[in-house]
Amino acid sequence: MPSTFLLLMRTLIFLCPFLLLLCWGCRKECRDADFGGAYQFAIQATLSPAKDTFRVGDTIHISSVFSEDIFERQTQEYYKLENWRFYPVTGIDQIDLADTPLVRDALLSFDVIVPEGFDYIISNFISGTVALIGQYNYEDGVYSLEYNIVPRDTGLFYFFHGAEQSFDDDQDFPGRCPRVPSNTNVELNGGAGNNIEFLSASPDPHYNDWVLQRPQQRFHDNGGYCFYVVE
Repeated sequence: MPSTFLLLMRTLIFLCPFLLLLCWGCRKECRDADFGGAYQFAIQATLSPAKDTFRVGDTIHISSVFSEDIFERQTQEYYKLENWRFYPVTGIDQIDLADTPLVRDALLSFDVIVPEGFDYIISNFISGTVALIGQYNYEDGVYSLEYNIVPRDTGLFYFFHGAEQSFDDDQDFPGRCPRVPSNTNVELNGGAGNNIEFLSASPDPHYNDWVLQRPQQRFHDNGGYCFYVVE
């Protein structure tokens, strides 16, 4: 027994420096990374045709397809997010109305067509907001979601396709630093302008001022897009 104990102690003494070095390296990597408070994952979506004016009855197609290897902006690295729950959400605001409280229910002015096989449904919230919510399909390392919207009324509209992953932040991925939260940003149409200048035409300061104060965080990172609908 003494010899076994001595052998175990010698092994631990030999391994300790390597274990400490490994742990220190992990902590240093996490400490040196400039997270800005959270991981900022970037996923892609496309709205087409990318026009500034549609007619009543036109079909607008939204597609979001991307690999499980997701780019993270703070570390400038890719991480494998397998079977991740992104919680996509789509809303539409009509922003050319004066003296109207901010209620995101303009989705009711559109017909919504979700192809069979996708989990994306219209939900009505107590606040009055109406939105599409659900999940991405995940198969063979690829996430996908597709749907169409067809305008039935005229006006100036602000569309957004975002992801509320931070609501479910107990998910893990290889290389994640402990206790660092994660957010998901949606890059619509490859980061194009998406008619953000139309926000200035709104009489509501929420759009013509507040959103434009921080356009990246409050518009582009939420998959924002503005367009007119005419007869």
